[in-house]
Amino acid sequence: MINFVVDKADYVELHQNLAKALSGKMSGNCFAIPENAGKGFVWAEKLPWGVTMMVSETTMREDFLFTCEVRSEYAYCLQFNDAHTDVIKKDFRNRNANPVQTSVTITDTLFPISYHFPMGTTLRSVKLFFTREHLIQLLGKPEIEHVISQYFSFLIKNKSLAPIDTGYRITLDELLMEKISHPLRLNYLQNRALLLIEKFLVKLHSKKDILFTKLKNNDDEITRLMRVEALLVKDFALTPPTISELSRISAMSPTKLKTDFKSLYGLPIYEYYQKNRMLKAKSLLMLMKYSIKEVGIMVGYSNLSHFANTFKKEFGILPSEMTSKDGMLVYGS
Repeated sequence: MINFVVDKADYVELHQNLAKALSGKMSGNCFAIPENAGKGFVWAEKLPWGVTMMVSETTMREDFLFTCEVRSEYAYCLQFNDAHTDVIKKDFRNRNANPVQTSVTITDTLFPISYHFPMGTTLRSVKLFFTREHLIQLLGKPEIEHVISQYFSFLIKNKSLAPIDTGYRITLDELLMEKISHPLRLNYLQNRALLLIEKFLVKLHSKKDILFTKLKNNDDEITRLMRVEALLVKDFALTPPTISELSRISAMSPTKLKTDFKSLYGLPIYEYYQKNRMLKAKSLLMLMKYSIKEVGIMVGYSNLSHFANTFKKEFGILPSEMTSKDGMLVYGS
């Protein structure tokens, strides 16, 4: 098992140390996971306003224990983790480690915390280190003091998880690329980082009554709903699971599952599935690596015309009207 220890609230330095620990070769601000350790990439950046971010998509050949020690500088860590694994390790020795799962979490540097990534887990992750001062710049002091005292303290104290939903996935897909060659790269990254923080705060505030009630009364229930969501968006090339299958997985009745899922994610189950399906198609087209037919097949469409019409219904344009110019996405006529 690989045991990696974090002792500073700086993702740029952290990812350099991680590259050394895994014997990965740095190329600019990015390194590829060596074949003997797994596959994937990790990159990090310090943004103009001081926040550091780390973006990764990895699958490791060994169990990975990621331990964050208490650090002298006080900061918050906001993590967006999208994890998929078919491996269940019941004999893992460190019972204090948190199993990685698809969720949004916020922690701080006052308390140590460990995350366990089982071998074979595919993890797509965007992480941000920021301070109270950064939030004050974003929100203003009166608002941020209220947010920190009322919301952050509750979530951190209870080690609570929040769901990744459609709103997050749009921005996350724009970051989860090995190389971003936007002509205004730092501005592009900073804008997306701000959007993620803003969306987290807005969702936290707008859903606080629902989320906090569920967390207080039944922490396991919200975890099961997030497991359903992760399964829904795992592989769009496959037929989506039925309500009956999802009901068994979540250990909820079909009626309760549908009601609680919509309450947490804002959309009925299959409407949510379809929206994310189209967002995945859009992100694949933005890469400019695949043909429209290939993208259609990757998101489960054998009929190209049906795919094109569904895409236009969602975004107002046909897949063929998406073009790339100077690294920027534009919509052509």
